[in-house]
Formats: sequence, C-alpha cells, structure tokens
Amino acid sequence: MTRVKMANNKRHIGFLGYFLRFINIVLIVSLFISYSAQWISPRHFWPIAFFGMAYPALAILNFLFVIHWLFRRRKFVIYPAISILLGISMISRFVGTGSNVELSNASTFKVLTYNVHVFGRYIKDHQGETHFERNEIIKFVKEQQPDILCMQEFRNLNKGDKENNIQLFSEQCGFKYHFEERYTKKSTSFFQVIFSKYPIKNSGCISSITGEDEITATYIDVEITGKIIRVYNTHLQSYKISSDTYLIRNSLNNLDVSKTENQEKITRTSKHFAKKFKKAFEKRASQIDALKQHMDQSPYPIILAGDFNDTPSSYAYGQLRHDLDDAFVETGSGFGQTYIGPYPSFRIDFILHSPELNNHQFDTWQIKYSDHYPISAVFSLNN
Repeated sequence: MTRVKMANNKRHIGFLGYFLRFINIVLIVSLFISYSAQWISPRHFWPIAFFGMAYPALAILNFLFVIHWLFRRRKFVIYPAISILLGISMISRFVGTGSNVELSNASTFKVLTYNVHVFGRYIKDHQGETHFERNEIIKFVKEQQPDILCMQEFRNLNKGDKENNIQLFSEQCGFKYHFEERYTKKSTSFFQVIFSKYPIKNSGCISSITGEDEITATYIDVEITGKIIRVYNTHLQSYKISSDTYLIRNSLNNLDVSKTENQEKITRTSKHFAKKFKKAFEKRASQIDALKQHMDQSPYPIILAGDFNDTPSSYAYGQLRHDLDDAFVETGSGFGQTYIGPYPSFRIDFILHSPELNNHQFDTWQIKYSDHYPISAVFSLNN
C-alpha cells in the first residue's frame, strides 16, 4: 500500500513536461556553445559566431526556465542554473556594476572614441542645417576636453573651411597633433583619425592578414608624463545590412500570397543575410588576428579603442581583450549599449587597456548625432 501511495503522489510529467525539458536542454547546450564563441575563430567555423551574438537571449531564456522549474518543484532546475553560473563572468561584460575610482593626486588623461557615421552625410539638412551633426559633435568634444580622440567613419574632403573637418576639429577642440588614414587607397573622403594633445612620436596603420586593401586599425605612440603609450584606433568589419532594411520589410509584408511563394521569399532573404553575416564574421576574424599580432609586439602599454562591430561575448572581444582590461567592466555602470541604429544591439564600442594603466572613470554619452554613442575613459599611469 505504501508503494502505491508513493507512486500516486509522484507528479505525472506528461508530454508538455518532456517537451519543455527538451527545449531547455537545447537552450543549455546552445548557451555552452555561446561561451566557446570567444575562442573559436569564425574563419574555421563561422556559424558559431551566431551563438556568441545570441548569448544575452540564451542566458535570459535559461533564467526563465530556472524560475519555471522552481515553481514546478522539479529537480531539473539545477541544469539551467549551473549553465548560467558557469558563465557568470560574462554578465559583467554586458551590465556594468563598477564605480569611479578616486583620482587622488594622480596625473590623468582622458580618451574618447566615437564612430561619427560620416557626420550624418546620409541625413539631408537635419534640423535645417547641413552640418548639424558635425557641429554638434564638435561642441560635445569641446565640452569633454579629451586628451586623445579616436574617430571612425570620419568624413573629410579638404575643400575649404566647410569640409576640412580634420582642420576644424584640430582648431576648435584644441588638438595640436593628429594622424589620419583612408579606409582604402581608393577612398577619398573616409578616414580613421586619432587626435592628440600630446606630441605623436610614431604612427602607422594595420591591414588584414589576408592582404586586403582596407585598413583594420591605426595607431600612435605618445609620451605622457615621461612614459610612451601606444593608442590603437580600430573599426572592424561591419555587417553592411543597413541598406537592406527593405528586404526585411518585403519579407514580412504581403503575407497573403500563396504559402509556396511566401516560403521562397523568406528563403531568399535568409540566404542573402546569411552570406553577408558569413563574410563579415570571416573578414573580422582576419582583422582581429592581424591586430592582435601587432599588439603582441608592442613595446609600450596599450589602449585599444574603437568600434568592434561585435558584442562582448564574441570572438573579437575574447581575443582582443585577452591580455587587456575593459574600462567599462572596471568602472562603467548600467547596460552599456553603444549602437543605436535600426537593428537591436548591445555594447559594440570598447576601450581596452594594459594593466599598467589605472582606469578611474568610464562614461557612455547618450547623444544621438550618429548611430553610435561615444564612450570615454580616464586613465593614470601605474607608477
């Protein structure tokens, strides 16, 4: 009788229970794969990069299953809980809990990086003023007074005062020195630029290891309070899908067509985007390898700033941060989102630095003069 009662008291799982367990197992495995995305190069297996991108969603879904199993009183709760706990350090990359460090009497310098999206070139007469975004960005930089300014997607035409933006920033923002490099040899107006208030001792640029024409990063060596610091400014390969928004709209609209036609349209759109993502993943991996090789040979402490076009759970972040510290993780707070374009994103702009540098303050500036937010960090030298 006792065994019969115990059997009756056992809760029947049923089809739905087994189905939810199966879904949770898939999510747990996917979460573990997302952890490995930071170490496996997309050049060897490009689909893994999607798992890295999906980490936040996978972590949230597993957390929801933890809550579900707690209420269902299932022992299965231990599995999604362990999968989240094993990657607990990943959460700090997305949500900052740091605070500013007291400056004491340290001699500090400020680094600011900003993808300016060619100063709103594709926005016609915004706010009734042709150069509205550029002029507002100049005002912002003058207010912030950074000692070093890294800018990506910088438009410069060298045509008089209105279009010679390098000269404008240098004169109006108090930068005596700068180093610029065109994105490609054929490019006439788009640059990566580093402005500095410190004399530039040396400078150069880095190309992808595949020998492609487009530059991966620029760098300068500056002397600060008697010590040489190397500052890298990078803009890694983007997905280049902003112009394809209409494809998504066309795939979602007019769904009253026949089922076969609808499936074919979705398939074509999916293949189109898969090819773009694959190309971006692989090209970015080559750029990362080239940049990392160059940084490993640096004789000086490093600051790496710029637009990675990838999240903190990506191969880009995992490889480039390997021997560096993340200023946001140390002293940043909040969610840290930096991309504000038409597609959902997270923190894709970063300031990383060598341990020889002390990070005192990190800020994300929520101004909307580009499709990115600028970020800044305050450093001092570790004596």
